[in-house]
Amino acid sequence: MTYSRNPAEVAVTYMKGVGPKKAEILSRVGIETIEDLLYYLPRRYLDRSNLQSIATLQFGTEVTVVGKIVMQGLLRARKKFYEIVIQDDTGHLPLLWFNGIKYIEKRYKRGMTLSVSGTVSDFRGGARIIHPEVEVIFEDEEEAKIHTGRIIPIYPSTELLKSNWLDSRGFRRIIKPALDQYGDFIEDLVPASVVEDAKLMPLPDAVKQIHYPDNFEVRAQARHSLAFRELLLFQLLVADRRQRITHKHKAHTIAKPDQGFHDWVHALPFKLTKSQGKAVAEILEDLYKPEPMLKLLQGDVGSGKTVVATMAMLLVARSGYQAAMMAPTELLAQQHFQTITKLLASTGEVPVLLTGTTPPRERKLILGALEAGKTKIIVGTHALFTDDVTFANLAFAVVDEQHRFGVSQREALLAKGNSPDLLVMTATPIPRTLALTAYGDLDLSIIDEMPVGRIPVKTALRTDADRPKIYKFIRDEVKSGNQVFFIYPLVEESLKVQLKAATKAYQDLSEVIFPDLAIGLVHGQMKKEEREQTMARFAKRELGILVSTTVVEVGIDIPDATVIVIEHAERFGLSQLHQLRGRVGRSNKKSYCILITEMETTSESYQRLQRFVDCNDGFKIAELDLELRGPGELLGTKQSGMPEFKVANIATDLSLILTAREFAHRLMTNTLAMSDQERLKLKMYIKQRREREQSGGVS
Repeated sequence: MTYSRNPAEVAVTYMKGVGPKKAEILSRVGIETIEDLLYYLPRRYLDRSNLQSIATLQFGTEVTVVGKIVMQGLLRARKKFYEIVIQDDTGHLPLLWFNGIKYIEKRYKRGMTLSVSGTVSDFRGGARIIHPEVEVIFEDEEEAKIHTGRIIPIYPSTELLKSNWLDSRGFRRIIKPALDQYGDFIEDLVPASVVEDAKLMPLPDAVKQIHYPDNFEVRAQARHSLAFRELLLFQLLVADRRQRITHKHKAHTIAKPDQGFHDWVHALPFKLTKSQGKAVAEILEDLYKPEPMLKLLQGDVGSGKTVVATMAMLLVARSGYQAAMMAPTELLAQQHFQTITKLLASTGEVPVLLTGTTPPRERKLILGALEAGKTKIIVGTHALFTDDVTFANLAFAVVDEQHRFGVSQREALLAKGNSPDLLVMTATPIPRTLALTAYGDLDLSIIDEMPVGRIPVKTALRTDADRPKIYKFIRDEVKSGNQVFFIYPLVEESLKVQLKAATKAYQDLSEVIFPDLAIGLVHGQMKKEEREQTMARFAKRELGILVSTTVVEVGIDIPDATVIVIEHAERFGLSQLHQLRGRVGRSNKKSYCILITEMETTSESYQRLQRFVDCNDGFKIAELDLELRGPGELLGTKQSGMPEFKVANIATDLSLILTAREFAHRLMTNTLAMSDQERLKLKMYIKQRREREQSGGVS
């Protein structure tokens, strides 16, 4: 890189103290330029602006003191602990450690001056600080100003970083000089009119204050300003994505339902719920509009989304156009195909199925019928958007379980038609804040009630001690003609995390516990064909028990499955548990979800699981999961349109998201003043991010 004052163009090696080895370590956490370094943000802060003397300390207070080590050593009581005693002009203060003793003994030596932060405890009748935050204060007066006498940042670190002197102190040593040298030259993509209207801090000030705030009120303002910028830039990408599709006019016109369509609806073997009816009405209304529909249909597990999509597909087919549904797995595509074929049996419309394993001769016939317009409704996998697939007049695309696809894959399917309408479906209930970000380019329809007659799944939290009762219950269920899932979180044993793997459990269950029952095994390391064959055997009721990792999380529909046992339930997110629970209870039979954990009843993990046991509402569970584990748990790893925000919090920043969305709309519609240079910078940013998105990168 050539020399520049723009931190985005300067390699991190230009900072004093960052040589090739340290630069290589920093690159592993995404730090390659000075700008990357400036956006490596603190995880929390220590207030060292108000140092206290040892003599004034009170029990139960958070304090920071500075003192010199006068004594240290390993002590023993009921268990061994390490003690360091520091001294200032007013007295002595013992510091205690019960673990990490070898590191403490090696790191701190008599005569060192320490800055110590923590809570003052009453230990054996005297003031102590147990496991304090400790930093060595060296004689360099200028460097000392970085580490004490102010609010100081504590940075995220790992064992690898710490072993290369990149603990919080190490990061402060390079970040503070970087702020001083380059902080004023950070480029702000947000136009000046937005900065003024939204009352944002200037970007250089916000970055400086997020690292070294004058006070916590100013830190909150800096955080607000940076989070808003993140959300605004993302909302601009979302608005651009939507605008590129909706600015076109559709080449097709969908006819309103005729009497034959109404007769078919009335003849269905079930009655639509009010929620389904509302979703159908919203979709049809959008189908009639001249601009392409972009809609997200979300509904809880088993709420009847496929029926709603089928109604829209039939209407499109009866209008003379083609409709396609894309599913993430072959098994799910087959299930949708079977369901849709059954639903449309009386209409004369014959759906076809296209997957990666469709035989060549059959594939050739399907492709010919598609290109000629003879096939009106097709269900498939990624095979639908391969180069040799040509539609005569694709007018409606349905993408199921959107979070399993990238944005580029979704757009590849849309490219098969001339501005087709798009319906995206997900069984993962998504909180409003997340819907406005991850799916901000889509309008939202929600199915929030279950079909009539569906019995809620009963959920129970159990421990190893309950296994004899659990196994007896399972045997009774299988003997009664029902089926059971056993779910495990790992595929192979780990030394670090001693969990039962699906392969080990399969051996125990099939050879020891249920040797007389037909049991199958599926996991992610198996060949796809082998896995799908076993799933198919389970679907045909050739197996009574299926032992599995989370590969059954989405889609598989087994009406006779009445029990799902989830081992080490604390290892799963709540939304993931809810998806797994949705694999049972898909008929009018009583169904059960049994969570097994060895966590203490007083632990946070146990309490979290108890909240899950008490709730069957997927939307409430999703809100809780977003709060506890963040958006990745709900969206999965393949959701290409969703960045990892450095500052913004999707769970708590709803008002900020709404404001950013409004400003993005004003910028896209040119109702906010922008200079030509500002407009060009934003266009270049959007173009670069779009190219990353289309190449499969994360936005």
